[in-house]
Amino acid sequence: MAASKPTAVHFSLIFFVMLTLICGVMAYLNYKDLAEANAKLNQAESNARTSDAAVRKLDEELQALKKLIGNEQDEIGLDNKTPNTVIGATEQDIKTHADVLAEPTIKNTLIKLSTQLNQTKNQLAQEQADKNKLEAQFLALKGELDKVVDQHRTARDGAEKDLADTQKVKEEEVSAKDQQIAALQKENEEILIELDQLRETNAKTIKDLENKNNTYASLIDTLRSRLTEVQKVSFEKPDGVIRTVDNSTGVVWINLGEADRLPKRMTFSVYRKAHQGIGRGEEDIIGAIEVTKILGPHLSEARIVSDDIYQPISPGDPIYTPLWGVGRPETFAISGIIDLDGDGKSDMDLLQRIIENANAKIDNIVTENGERTGNGLTVHTKFLVIGESPNVDSAKTDEQRDKMQQVLAKMKEIREEARLKAVRVIGINDFLSYIGYKPQRRLHTPGSGIASPIKAGAKKTGVSASSSGQVSGVFTRSKRLKQQTSSGQTSDVFGGAGK
Repeated sequence: MAASKPTAVHFSLIFFVMLTLICGVMAYLNYKDLAEANAKLNQAESNARTSDAAVRKLDEELQALKKLIGNEQDEIGLDNKTPNTVIGATEQDIKTHADVLAEPTIKNTLIKLSTQLNQTKNQLAQEQADKNKLEAQFLALKGELDKVVDQHRTARDGAEKDLADTQKVKEEEVSAKDQQIAALQKENEEILIELDQLRETNAKTIKDLENKNNTYASLIDTLRSRLTEVQKVSFEKPDGVIRTVDNSTGVVWINLGEADRLPKRMTFSVYRKAHQGIGRGEEDIIGAIEVTKILGPHLSEARIVSDDIYQPISPGDPIYTPLWGVGRPETFAISGIIDLDGDGKSDMDLLQRIIENANAKIDNIVTENGERTGNGLTVHTKFLVIGESPNVDSAKTDEQRDKMQQVLAKMKEIREEARLKAVRVIGINDFLSYIGYKPQRRLHTPGSGIASPIKAGAKKTGVSASSSGQVSGVFTRSKRLKQQTSSGQTSDVFGGAGK
């Protein structure tokens, strides 16, 4: 009974057997898994070797493609197309080098470039053909040009030979001329030496003659001045005489008329009878008359323009004017600023009318503008009548000063001409005294178109019944015809009072 009971040995044996079975099963299972794992590992290694070969092939192809493209950057640039990647650099190259022919792909770009290249080749071939044609034409023209050049070369050689011959002849002629020139130069130097000697001699002679001439001119001027002072404006025979005088009406009658061709409005100076046959200067004038009516062949009526109450005009007094002569017209020249009434305004036109109304002529005029008319003084010019000279210091502008200097130059020129041609020079005031003209102030505005209300030769107003009919000479006429003095005003041409 005791032998049939399990013991520790039995349990140990059972445990050992079971452990062995379990280990065997586990070992079997592990072996099976290991075999499968090894098979998979072998398959994986085989696949890895295949993949490595494919990767190496792809890498080789990629490197070859990079070399073909020309961009061998490390990165391809699928996600980041920068110039540092293959794709970015390639696109940049296409845009940079293909320009207008760039396409999205290299192939299309190459196709387009190839097409353009073919067109360029065709165009180049056409241009080459044209070039060949032009070269042929050039060769033909060159051949013709060579012929012409040969002709010209031949002609040039002949001309050079002729030129050499001519030059030789000319050189011989020039040599002969040089010898002649040398001889003439030597002769010229001798003549120049003699000329310098003569010039020195003549210069001294001319200087001596100029000194003598200046001395004689000064002496002539002095003698002429003395002669003028002695003679003044005189006459040996008067133009006429006073026949009758009516002092109550201021009218006289003279022995000149129609037969003497006496014009109306002619003015005469009246001289003293005690002139001893010769009328002298202004101090001998006792009055002035103006012809108002021609009554007969040798009879005219005149009004007294001015007289001297201490030496009244009386029958037998001689009358004279330089403006008029029986059967001959007198000629005068005028120079300078003419102001007859002292109002600062030019009276050149009025003086011209006075002279021309007396049937006299004016052959030369120097106006206040510095202009000169006429062909120069002649032996027929009786007087050069000098007016006022412009005052340069009163000029307000450079233009006025230049104009005044021009007037002064012209006045000096005609005065020197009068001196050389022995023409008497007389001032405007003396001239007015000799012709018996009495200046009057204007009573109207020149340029207004309204004539002066007072005319020469107007009738005298009547007198009251209680009046004796005579008016004192103190209130009617001046004691003597005085010379006019300058008003001190500058002519309007130089900025003075305007007309």
